[in-house]
Amino acid sequence: MLVSFTVKNYRSFAESQTLSLVSGAGAKNNERFSFATSNTLAPNLLRSACVFGANASGKSSLVKAIDFFKNFVISSAKSTQEGEEIKAEPNLLVGDFKNQPSEFEVVFIHKESLYQYGFSVDKNRVWEEWLFSRPNAPKSRTRELFHRKFNQDNNQYKWEINNTYIKGKKEIWKQATRGNALFLSQAVQLNAEDLKAPFEWIQRHFHTIESPDHLSYGFTTKQCVEKGWKNRVLKLLQSVDIKICDLEIETKEVDLSDLPDEMPQHIKDALKMKNEKITAFNISSLHKNSEGDLVSLDINDESDGTNALFKLAGPLFDMLDDGDTLIVDELHNSLHPLALKALINLFHNPEINKNNAQLIFTSHETSIMAKDFIHKDQIWLAENNNDEGTQLIPLSDFDVRDVNNFQKAYLDGRYGGIPKIRGFINGE
Repeated sequence: MLVSFTVKNYRSFAESQTLSLVSGAGAKNNERFSFATSNTLAPNLLRSACVFGANASGKSSLVKAIDFFKNFVISSAKSTQEGEEIKAEPNLLVGDFKNQPSEFEVVFIHKESLYQYGFSVDKNRVWEEWLFSRPNAPKSRTRELFHRKFNQDNNQYKWEINNTYIKGKKEIWKQATRGNALFLSQAVQLNAEDLKAPFEWIQRHFHTIESPDHLSYGFTTKQCVEKGWKNRVLKLLQSVDIKICDLEIETKEVDLSDLPDEMPQHIKDALKMKNEKITAFNISSLHKNSEGDLVSLDINDESDGTNALFKLAGPLFDMLDDGDTLIVDELHNSLHPLALKALINLFHNPEINKNNAQLIFTSHETSIMAKDFIHKDQIWLAENNNDEGTQLIPLSDFDVRDVNNFQKAYLDGRYGGIPKIRGFINGE
């Protein structure tokens, strides 16, 4: 369960900004909007949050920051080499931030403990890294599990590792951790049992989709075949009045010698070395024609909205089943507003979202700001001032009684977060 994510000096972000999923007093009393965690430090968390903002306001930078954070945690110990550059992207427009490290921190609850993990990096090294935890037990206190910080004076790291709670070959883990890699990643690679829980949450339960437009049919189709999700996906499509009677999925194994010419050679070689079997899917939708007969259409012949909903269905159902946190950029792309609401409702419905999955998304679609559909605690604004960088502003900062009043005021520009449209005269 995500409690908060903080980013500093990454792309459009300059000063530290935090997106919080902690429920306010209003939302915590409605189980559609929030759920109880049983953790005293964050007793109620939101089921969803939406970030509104103009183009270039920093919404995508937030998603990319989370994506960078996750990928660096997973891959820094095993995919980078000594001296290899870190793909950090500092803010280039505000003050001297381009010469400073980028910083990321996540607070989350996993296996009944609350964790606070973060690091600061530039293109050359990890400057600082820290991990704290607090078990959900009476009289428990916050524990510093480890902290490393680079000292420029002696060109070495200063280390603090909690010997009480971290057992194992700590000196070996420290020596194996390169300057351009994370200690959490390296220690887990070397079987640090006491650090596996926070690493596991970041790796398996914290996900991003940078653009629904880039999703393929593959994951949803595979889940329909292997997990029997076909009726589940079909019901979702039909719930927004898509006139599909059924889905047909044909599978066949592709011979490695028949791989398409356009497939990159290195991928072909990797598949041949592993001798993996490749399964191809052919998806068709069945519709009734005017005479009542069933007609089969290739899924590609369906509308963009139907295709977008089908592609999203698999990842969303997977998050719901596992109780994961998912961040999606521009979730509304190609979707009718009613289809967008249907997806959000999957997370808002406690009967469906039994494992307290969370959905965070960016959007321009203000129609979701409807009474009893979304709470003001769930709404954030992204505002980009080139002198300060992107700022994340919760709607709860404003004196707004309900989201219905906010929708009109937002579109009128009262709260910022919308494009400043200027006249376009004579092509100028």
